[in-house]
Amino acid sequence: MRLRRGAKWVFVLLVFAFAFGFLFSGVGGGGGGDVISQLLGMRGGNPVKSAEKTVKQHPRDASAWSSLALLYVGKGRQTDAIRAYETFLKLKPKDLVGLSQLSNIWRAITNQRWNEYSVAAQELQGASGPFGSSTDPVQTFLGTSSTNSLLTAYTSSLTTKVSDAYGVYQTAGASWESVNRRYLKATPVSDTLARAQAVLQLGEAAANANDLKTTIRSYKLYLRLVPGSKLAPQVRKALAAAEKASPKG
Repeated sequence: MRLRRGAKWVFVLLVFAFAFGFLFSGVGGGGGGDVISQLLGMRGGNPVKSAEKTVKQHPRDASAWSSLALLYVGKGRQTDAIRAYETFLKLKPKDLVGLSQLSNIWRAITNQRWNEYSVAAQELQGASGPFGSSTDPVQTFLGTSSTNSLLTAYTSSLTTKVSDAYGVYQTAGASWESVNRRYLKATPVSDTLARAQAVLQLGEAAANANDLKTTIRSYKLYLRLVPGSKLAPQVRKALAAAEKASPKG
């Protein structure tokens, strides 16, 4: 089985994403890694339970929700971290640090879902394996008809698995894109560099959501904002790949 048309051009863009990614790991993060280490290293009981107790007692304490979210991230509890950050952002909807941290979580989830889809697609691609060959021991034992029936059932199951994995991947990409739209909206218009970084990340997220229109528009805007950027050559290549994959391309 070949990769879906949308997945094939996303794969091309992911090559360029490695060059983009370093820009965002620390953007607006406020030293998140160090803070997490400090919070998890707190003495006097379980820091997560302590933070959960704090937000129950003070549900409108934005910093308490932010601390809880960071603790969840440190524990690998992505779903809980997302919920905590969303609560924090209801209290501070334009907080760039919170939006950046939330974006980083969805980036990680989207990458995980892409990897799961890729593994499933490769499994399906190799599903025929030795089946059906003249030296296939299964065919020799069961006969051609039985072997074909088994292979059909097996590939049908794998096809469903691949389709489901791709759907989950795109859903994650759409969530990531949504957060980056909020991040861009909250970024000051006067801060050209910050907006350039925001639109570049939006373009990458949109690519994972198979939103070609937004990807193309974002990359074009990035090149208008910072045409002399060191990343400009990679962005132009990514833009060309997106335009080629576009129905109008």
